[in-house]
Amino acid sequence: MRNNLVPLPNDLQAERAVLGCCVLSRDAFDEVSEILKAEDFYDPNYAAFYKTLLEMDSAGQVIDFVTVSSALKDKNLYDRLGGQPFFAEMLAGISSTVTAGHYAKIVSDKALRRRFIEAGDKISGLAFKLDKGTDELINESENLIFSASQGKEPDLPLSMYEISDTVFRGIEDSYHAGGRKITGFASGFADLDEIISCFQPGSLNIIAARPSMGKTALALNIAQFGGNLEGSVLIFSLEMSAEQLTQRMYSAQSDVKLSSIVTGIMNDYEFSRVQEAAEILRSRRIHIFESPELTARDFHSKCRRFKHKNPDLSLIVVDYLQLMHSGNKYFDNRQNEVAEISRALKSVAIELKCPVIALSQLSRETERRNEKKPRLSDLRDSGAIEQDADTVILLYRGDYYDDDKNYKTQDSKAELTIAKNRTGRTGACNLTFRREYTKFANYSEDY
Repeated sequence: MRNNLVPLPNDLQAERAVLGCCVLSRDAFDEVSEILKAEDFYDPNYAAFYKTLLEMDSAGQVIDFVTVSSALKDKNLYDRLGGQPFFAEMLAGISSTVTAGHYAKIVSDKALRRRFIEAGDKISGLAFKLDKGTDELINESENLIFSASQGKEPDLPLSMYEISDTVFRGIEDSYHAGGRKITGFASGFADLDEIISCFQPGSLNIIAARPSMGKTALALNIAQFGGNLEGSVLIFSLEMSAEQLTQRMYSAQSDVKLSSIVTGIMNDYEFSRVQEAAEILRSRRIHIFESPELTARDFHSKCRRFKHKNPDLSLIVVDYLQLMHSGNKYFDNRQNEVAEISRALKSVAIELKCPVIALSQLSRETERRNEKKPRLSDLRDSGAIEQDADTVILLYRGDYYDDDKNYKTQDSKAELTIAKNRTGRTGACNLTFRREYTKFANYSEDY
């Protein structure tokens, strides 16, 4: 445990320098405000000073010596800080405001160290709680460390004051756009996006189908062609290698048959198309984890670390849910295990403010019915998947059950049934499955 007689890391001189630069220069304030929060200051009076500057800026007020002094007097902070002598000493120590960012990073570094010390104390306390299992201890410890690195307290509630402005601005933007403003990660398929209003941050989205219906191809197409083509996409592949997934993306991008790409048997034009596809995909920030033994805890940890290095994370794909493990011992109770995995997926979506698309198998009940079209009750292993999901999309291709052996080389109609949509309507839409290119397209009778 920490020795309480040893002071926590701090640099009060750097904190005073930051405040002085902000008062003297608007450019310095703009730079500092991108780096520091009020909680990053060790001295509570300096923190209150900086918070006052932020409030003045939000209110559109000019920040200079006179206005700041007045605002601090209104809050009874001026004398508490030391009055005129404090200001004189603070401003006299500023040789140039161009070093404001440097001072701010010193303050930020000390604040980070204090948060890690606090997290370490909490982790030590957790380790003494013998009622906690090892996996639970590791998960909570990682959560504390991740929260410390992000400069925030874990699990603190947000007040309506904090969230109302943000929510209303989004509604206002949509209203002024005639109700057509698109938010979230677009699937790239117009009819699907019209029903689900894209994949929203914090949402868990299930794409479920029987084997060989094309659910991996659909998820890859969304990751490859959806969104704004700029944010990072993270794919967890539990069944196929990164090389196999990339070959599929090459085929979908180039409209060259997957079989030709795998074998290398193609003409010069096809090869040039694949070469062009490779260049396009190199520029996309798509990342693939080959994770055949992925546990719920590993998933949580990997996503956190990836988000820390890639703040633009805009979509997570898991292929597929039933191949994951909880990391706990459930023996024969697979339903409880899948329920824990489902909750972990939803937890990551909320924590990282990023949509998660998880592929799921359907039970064999569909094969035993005359009507093969899947139902929500066909979700395999656990009703918790349905409960945790924001959207459940059931993929079905009728030609899969036809006796025609040529279906493997023909384009066909695929039906997406949106069986659950927490924030909108349910319904169905059609896509065209271009099988030889592992590619879905907006539906057309021409294929």
